[in-house]
Amino acid sequence: MELELTVTMADASSSVERSEDERSESMGEREREQRVNEGALVLHIEARRGCVKDELETIGAFLGVAEEMPESHPKYRMVKPWADQVKDLVYDIEDCLEEHTIIRIRNSGWSQKILNNHKALRHFAEKLCVMRSRIVTVSERNKRYDDIVSTYSISSYVNIEVFLDHWQRSQFKESNQNDTNSNDMKTLVDSRIKASKASASLEEDKKGAPKVVVITGMCGSGKSDWARDIYDDKKQHYNYHACIQLHQDVNVTKVFRDMIKQLSLVPSSGEEECVAHHIRENLKETRFLIVFVGLWKLHEWFRIKMALPDLSLGGSLVIVTTEIHEVAKGCTEGPDDILNLPLLRGRKPFEFLKDEILKSENGKMSPEDRQDFQELDLYSLKDQEEPPFNTITKILRKCRGMKLAIKTVAKLLASKKPHRWVEQCERLCQSFPSMLYNSPGLEEIKRVVTRSYKCLRPYLKPCLLYLSIFPEDCDIKVGTVVDRWVAEGLVREMTGLSAQQVARRYLLELYDRNMIMVSQLSRRRSFIKTCRIHPIMRDILIMIAQEEKFSIKVDKNNGSIVQAKRFRHLSLDGQSDRKLDTFVDLSGIRSLTVLNRPSESDTSLICSSQMKTLRVLDFSSSSFLITQQDIRHIGDLCHLRYLNLCKSSIGELPSSIGMLPFLQVLNVRKTQITSLPSEITQLKRLRILHASRKKQDSCHHRNQQCSYTSEGVTVPKGIDNLEAIEGLEVVDVEGSSYMAMKALGKLTWLKSLGLTGLTKKNSAKVSITLKKLAPSLKYLYLGACQNNGTLCYLPTEKASLEFPCLRTIKLDGRIGTVPEWIFRSITVSVVKLFRTNLKQNDIKLMERMHSLKNLALLDGSYACEKMVFYAGGFVGLKRLDLVGLPNLQVVKFEEKTAPWIEEIVIRSCKFRLFGKKNLKELWDFHPDGDIEVVN
Repeated sequence: MELELTVTMADASSSVERSEDERSESMGEREREQRVNEGALVLHIEARRGCVKDELETIGAFLGVAEEMPESHPKYRMVKPWADQVKDLVYDIEDCLEEHTIIRIRNSGWSQKILNNHKALRHFAEKLCVMRSRIVTVSERNKRYDDIVSTYSISSYVNIEVFLDHWQRSQFKESNQNDTNSNDMKTLVDSRIKASKASASLEEDKKGAPKVVVITGMCGSGKSDWARDIYDDKKQHYNYHACIQLHQDVNVTKVFRDMIKQLSLVPSSGEEECVAHHIRENLKETRFLIVFVGLWKLHEWFRIKMALPDLSLGGSLVIVTTEIHEVAKGCTEGPDDILNLPLLRGRKPFEFLKDEILKSENGKMSPEDRQDFQELDLYSLKDQEEPPFNTITKILRKCRGMKLAIKTVAKLLASKKPHRWVEQCERLCQSFPSMLYNSPGLEEIKRVVTRSYKCLRPYLKPCLLYLSIFPEDCDIKVGTVVDRWVAEGLVREMTGLSAQQVARRYLLELYDRNMIMVSQLSRRRSFIKTCRIHPIMRDILIMIAQEEKFSIKVDKNNGSIVQAKRFRHLSLDGQSDRKLDTFVDLSGIRSLTVLNRPSESDTSLICSSQMKTLRVLDFSSSSFLITQQDIRHIGDLCHLRYLNLCKSSIGELPSSIGMLPFLQVLNVRKTQITSLPSEITQLKRLRILHASRKKQDSCHHRNQQCSYTSEGVTVPKGIDNLEAIEGLEVVDVEGSSYMAMKALGKLTWLKSLGLTGLTKKNSAKVSITLKKLAPSLKYLYLGACQNNGTLCYLPTEKASLEFPCLRTIKLDGRIGTVPEWIFRSITVSVVKLFRTNLKQNDIKLMERMHSLKNLALLDGSYACEKMVFYAGGFVGLKRLDLVGLPNLQVVKFEEKTAPWIEEIVIRSCKFRLFGKKNLKELWDFHPDGDIEVVN
């Protein structure tokens, strides 16, 4: 019996082994089969992926044609919906192509990878088929209706012709100094007319080139009205005169006919050149005044200019109005002939509003209200607490000096009795974008601003619409705009230019066209640091963005009036009366900007898989603290490129941060984070990493003048895996391991680096790291440990540390004496010092730096009672900041010191200033403190 049982068990065991072998062999066979199928599928996908990618480029070119087609074109109404469909297709194609990269990265484990990859690739292949089908459908629809005609050419879709590359600080200064009010401009033109007429009266036959004066300014600033006023006032002094209104698409032949008619010349027929010759010959022996209102393109000016003689009697004048600085520059001989008409400032907006209301023919004010209104001035207006006059300050803040806006508001208020002004002003301030749809009184301002938008080149339109996402009256950081534009794919690399450089060109071109306003320049005044959009322009851009399904702002006011569901960019500004996903299709959202806390149900959607196509997530402008709970599913946003959690209350980044293969910018400044997770090293495309820790009590925070109000974070070993990293700050040296610092030294392509926590103990380690990174660095911040830290033990000789490309150096902590590698540098242009405890001898060492443009001594960085700038020193210095120097009692500028200094900023100081008169180029002096200037 026992023998039979033993045999039975042996047979069973043998059977089990055979069964396991068969299963293993079967699984191996299936695995090999899946690998073969996957290989074939990959080849099939690569072929289709290439075709779809090529189609994407072609579609982009055709979109350029559609965007430039004027509304007057007979096929515009058919092309517009087709273009919208193509835009949606482009977005979906881009997202689809990225899934291929995500598939390769997401799966781990060999057998699981094969299985998951096969399923994912098959799903991806099906999506590609759908994309191909949609491309064919859209193409056939275009052919069926013959929408885009081959005769309509692409003019400048990929062409960036801007003169702004060559702008220097002097141009920004010059543009500010050339701002002129209308009275000054009228006086200026009067003097030119009188001077030219006087010279002509002395020598009647004297001839010369007609003077061309160009008036520039933002749309609605009043430049066209002012030019017409000049024309009406001065035309009787000229033999021939004409005022020509130009349109967006200039018909030059029609312009010439208008000129012939207004100049009372004999009509002429023939080609454009013949008509131009006829006008030119008739104007040769005359004195004329011609005004061209609303010039948009420089090449059109060159065609119009053919009708103007090279020589005419002295006193001939041509006035041109345009919004574009580059066009103005091309029309004139020099900058002195370009007059920039600024927006109204100070008390002028109120005075203009008051005049417009009082002169209205349809005014509804009673005699008593009229008397009260006439006696009202700007200063008493600020003290008004009772309606209706207290609402005027709100609406003036909205108009921000734009004459057309003020004139429009004046008409609306004059048509109503004063007791209804409160209601009208509140509506204008809170619901201006929605009023643009149904208020006839706003048609003019809507038309003017919309025209400026439509005259933009195609590549600038989405960039400008994107700026409307940011809050009203907000200083928009240019660095943020550039990073977000790049992340969104609104700008691309060009030959010889990075995407970031192209983005800055775009921004400068918008400034050139008066579409944005500069709110802060860099310390060297050589580039824009922050910018703004005029509130009225922003509201109209919000309207356009919603019409074009580009972006939408969701708050308690507009949740119930949204017409379309599919938008690309979303901003949340408080709680809506409806759940977000019921009226917005979240699957197509590319960017999310959170301003005020949404409802709990909407908050749960922010990092959910419903927003899987999200590329930009920005909490930096939010008025509430982001918590760990809000970002727990951040890894689901696999397309994310830009993540800004600045000033949030999170204490750590989730490990799923490593599942974001496309992430380019990560900003976790001023958070509770003390260390970065090891998963951060998986972000191969990460370009910018800004991380720092909040400090509760620091001298920087008290004075609110310093750049760094935080401490660094520790980095993991393997940080050298970040192959694309260009900017990394602020790293806590004291808390980071030896292996992490060694890995940091391998990032030899870094351009920007911030290190803090330096002590005597770790100075040698830091010096070795800096020596390895020195060749590529352009920006460097070094901060001592708050408790026992010092910078005194860093190498001081130039031979030991040399930074051939360094432009900006910031030091925080006692340094003993200024290192030789700083004061002997030939590239460093900005030096900012905190708590360095310098002496007069250190200032004397730095005066040798010919490349130094900006010097900032902040927060106890200077220890002596007297500071002297000696003759012959600081020959390149443009700006000096003295902030928070309690020991300083005397500052003296000797003759021939700092010959080019233009700006001095003084805050939280108390001293006597000698020798200010020796600074011949000083034009911007800000003594915000107890400063005695001694002559």
